[in-house]
Amino acid sequence: MGYINLNNKYHLTWGMNINRVFSLFLALVVFSSGLGIGAAAEITVQPGQSIQDALNSSVSGDEIIISPGNYADNLRITTGDITVRSASGNPEDTIVTAASPAEDVFYVEASNVTITGLGINGAGYDRAGVYLIRSNNCIIENNEFLNNALGIYLKNSTYNLILNNTAAAGKRAVNVERSNYNTISGNNVSEQRFGIYFLVSEANIASNNQVSGSADHGIVLESCSDTSLVNNTVSSNEDNGIHIVGSTNNSLTGNTADSNLVYGIYLRDSKGNNLTDNKALNNSRGIFLLRSGESELSGNEVSNNRNGILLTSAGNSSILYSTVLQNNASGISLLNSTYCNISENVLSGNTLGIDLAFSSNSTIVNNNIQEGGRGLNLQDSNYNILVNNTALKNRYGAYLLRSGWNVFSNNIASESDDHGIVLENSSNSNELSGNTADSNRAYGIYLTGSNNNDISNNKVSENSRGIYLMTSNGNALLNNTVLNNGEYAILLAYSSGNDILENEASSSNRGIHLSTSDDNTLSGNNIVSNGVSGLHMTSTSNNNTFFNNYLNNNVNADVKQGSVGNVWNTTKTKGTSITGGPYLGGNFWGKPDGTGFSQTTADSDVDGIADGEFNISNSGYADYLPLVAVSDTEQPVIPENLTDDEPEMPENETETNINTTETNTTETTISETETDTYENETA
Repeated sequence: MGYINLNNKYHLTWGMNINRVFSLFLALVVFSSGLGIGAAAEITVQPGQSIQDALNSSVSGDEIIISPGNYADNLRITTGDITVRSASGNPEDTIVTAASPAEDVFYVEASNVTITGLGINGAGYDRAGVYLIRSNNCIIENNEFLNNALGIYLKNSTYNLILNNTAAAGKRAVNVERSNYNTISGNNVSEQRFGIYFLVSEANIASNNQVSGSADHGIVLESCSDTSLVNNTVSSNEDNGIHIVGSTNNSLTGNTADSNLVYGIYLRDSKGNNLTDNKALNNSRGIFLLRSGESELSGNEVSNNRNGILLTSAGNSSILYSTVLQNNASGISLLNSTYCNISENVLSGNTLGIDLAFSSNSTIVNNNIQEGGRGLNLQDSNYNILVNNTALKNRYGAYLLRSGWNVFSNNIASESDDHGIVLENSSNSNELSGNTADSNRAYGIYLTGSNNNDISNNKVSENSRGIYLMTSNGNALLNNTVLNNGEYAILLAYSSGNDILENEASSSNRGIHLSTSDDNTLSGNNIVSNGVSGLHMTSTSNNNTFFNNYLNNNVNADVKQGSVGNVWNTTKTKGTSITGGPYLGGNFWGKPDGTGFSQTTADSDVDGIADGEFNISNSGYADYLPLVAVSDTEQPVIPENLTDDEPEMPENETETNINTTETNTTETTISETETDTYENETA
């Protein structure tokens, strides 16, 4: 019972000593904290003192406060979590100038550094006012940069904020190279070679910057991706406002490009970009995408440029909901571009409204185009779909030149100074259906040198002349309503092999007029209430077939002597005639006063065909199977303003005095070999 374990006593004594030492250490820490040892410090620098000495003596968390004055220094920051600021917050009274222009004014290789409120000047060739290298989460704010080759230069740096700085008289105000996730916002940049330049960088944001007076471009993206340009204003730059090359999946939103000498917004070899709600105003050219397909342009305002929006070799792109005004070459243009969508845009006052050249398989839908030269213009463009567009008060509503296999449907082409819809010079195999062409000064629909088109279910009214085919063969005019046109409803000149079927050709001076036109078939047409004649055929029109038409005019047929081979009825065949009879044969020959041949001649066998033949004026032709009315038909009334004393067209009239071959103004020589990429340039 009296035995003592010396070993346990030793361990107990050692443990008590350790606790006593730890308690003394904690007391020392508390005492040191009370004295301020290790706390963040404010270090003030006065004129004549060295800012670098203050930086050298600083530790993380310190704040270097620079009093107003002028300082000559080249500064190096390698300690993180440091703030360098002016005491006044005014960069105009606290100025740091490079002691050696061959060095950066501020060289920063640290993170969480803030530089604010300073004037920073004089960095020479290839040097920067502030150079961030491998630096993250820094803030460069409210500084003024003057006469620096590079104002702020980021390299291999991320998550930095470049805010509300001013930069003038340099080569690049902000240069971002191989640096990601940075924000450049609220800066005012002027008189640079380039304003803000991103190179081989991604996911940066440039917003609310003002960039003007650059000798080259305002904002540049080169080999960048996922960059956002938001609400920037780029103006009066001597080349492009925004210049993007070799860059993908970028977003441009709410930017204004104004009065730049070449392009407002320019993309080259850049795919998958979105341009939304931007303004391109008063530039030489507004928005240009060259070899930059798979892009979407939406809600942009583009006005008073040479070209408004121009896509060249930029397929699979969309132009939507944009306002395009007063551009003196073209409003929206596709050149050598396929599978594009142009929809829901408003255009006014453009020389060419929507213009396609050498472009195919695109869709043009629901656009409103007013008061320009050519509303819809296609040159050498095939397999496009144009639907539900409205073209009002243009020189021409729609103009197709050497363009085929297009679908032109349910459009309005009205109140044009010349023609509503024009197909010219081998515009073949197009489908025109359901369109309205009314109140045009010349023709509603005009084809010249264009073959094998289907023209159906169109409404053509209140034009000087309705539908005109000139040297155009193999076309089908089906079920068109051609009413109340001044001189002609349907006119063919030097046109052969056309089918004129089931049309309403009424209430004009002349219904259907054939001049030197052969081998045409006219059937099922309703030709009534025309003031001069229902049908006029010159002596040089041969081998035409005319049957199952309904004529009710004071002069139904004015057929000149000398033609050969014209046929005025088909073989009697079972089928419902235009008058409701059981047989097809000839035509119905009526007069508004009820004294027409078909109205007064008996039909003893009740087959819907008159008992006698009808001799057609003094032409030498006869309708051997003239139709009669099977049921009472309301007789049309000739409008009072139509008269029989309208002067006749000369027999060989070709109407070549109508202005239909205006020189085409589509640009087809736009350069695709520009060499102004500034690859890897840093000065």
